[in-house]
Amino acid sequence: MQDPETLASGLARGEIEGLLHEAEPRRLQALSASLNLAAGMFLTLLGSNPGGLVWPLVAAIVAITVWQVSQRLWRNMAIAAVAPALGQRWGQGRFASGVTALGLEQWVTELFSHEGRRFTAWRSEGRYRETEYRLSEASIWQRRPNNDQHRVRHLMQIDVAVPRAFTGTVELVPRAGFMGQIDDVIRQLTGNAEQRVEIDPAFDSVFDTMVSQGTSTNDLLTSGFRHAILALAARYPRMHLTGRFENGWFSLRLPIPHLVFSSAKLTRPMSDMADEADALWWDLTVPHRLIEALMGDREGTLR
Repeated sequence: MQDPETLASGLARGEIEGLLHEAEPRRLQALSASLNLAAGMFLTLLGSNPGGLVWPLVAAIVAITVWQVSQRLWRNMAIAAVAPALGQRWGQGRFASGVTALGLEQWVTELFSHEGRRFTAWRSEGRYRETEYRLSEASIWQRRPNNDQHRVRHLMQIDVAVPRAFTGTVELVPRAGFMGQIDDVIRQLTGNAEQRVEIDPAFDSVFDTMVSQGTSTNDLLTSGFRHAILALAARYPRMHLTGRFENGWFSLRLPIPHLVFSSAKLTRPMSDMADEADALWWDLTVPHRLIEALMGDREGTLR
């Protein structure tokens, strides 16, 4: 049975609660400022146009909008208040949330991504065991075909410098089953240099491994690395993660059900966010698990 004083990540609950306690004054300041701003907007609009029923309604809508925007901004502020302390001991060199995660120019560019309107929630980067990594979480708004409604997807993007040299490409995609066999025939008929290879039964039951001609998987898809990837797939079932070795890096796209700290609210005390902070720690250290696995130091499933 898990020790109630220890969180799922293995960190002491008291350690996390200490970080949250230090961040609580920021929440109170943000709550006060948001309430004052929303109330000020409401009273200003109401007072400048006395009489009638329309302006009170407009004033209420503006005040509610200000409050909702403040809630979203607070989520970014809450993460930024905790993440640096969680990540620094693991080699995190930079953490940023919101627009500052990418810079204004890149942030605007991603609004017109081919995938849809992309909003990067936060980005972490650093060096662990002399190996570079980058990590980000984003929301992608996609318009449904022939429909005015939007679908929102959440994505974790991880890039890890591979600690050994390799050539060519290795791509991991969700197992396609019978359709994958048809794709194999099409690739052979068209002379495609990328072919599907078998690794081991457990891994092949979850992923199809596509390898460019002449590329060896022995030093890349090690036993520890396969365990790590399978554990990620098990943590997020039916989310269809994909990965690719190319140009000295391993890139992983991991769809997630929601952004970390999605439950953060201005009215929720930071002391109630211990489990969310624990989940943030887990996300921040996914690249570290992959780096250890690539170095052959991690066996078995992830915590």
